[in-house]
Amino acid sequence: MRSLVLNVLVAVIWLLLQSKPTLLDFFIGSALGFLLLFLFRPVLHSGDYVRRVIAANVFLGVFAWEFIRACAQLIRFTLFVPVDRLRPDFLIYDVSDLNRLEILLLSHCVSLTPGTCTVDISHDFTRLYLHVLDCPDPAAVRASIDQTLKRGILAFTR
Repeated sequence: MRSLVLNVLVAVIWLLLQSKPTLLDFFIGSALGFLLLFLFRPVLHSGDYVRRVIAANVFLGVFAWEFIRACAQLIRFTLFVPVDRLRPDFLIYDVSDLNRLEILLLSHCVSLTPGTCTVDISHDFTRLYLHVLDCPDPAAVRASIDQTLKRGILAFTR
């Protein structure tokens, strides 16, 4: 938390040093503050903050790539695959090892990815019920979610 405050403080100071402050100046100040926290992480004890910020940015990139890939698959299904060859299915995805915030993030990321939808969360928060547009192999879908979305979320939340 202290590292976040220092990062915002550097961004605000940078913003105040500009003759005509803009939102871009705030982002430049944030980047400079992050660079300072990165360079002086042993002294400022900001290693965990730096790791989480980098992991969150990597996750955003991975999610953007998965989103684009899912959009391309959806276009292919819509234009080139006959309806009778699609295999829609409901899946149960185990989330018993995640906390509620991580479950929320994962369920929204799954729902934002075209072709998949979070239908429900179990009352005891141990399972997600998902609908997948084309699911020839449920284990492969679960493994894909594990390797991309869940792994990325855990990288910056823990």
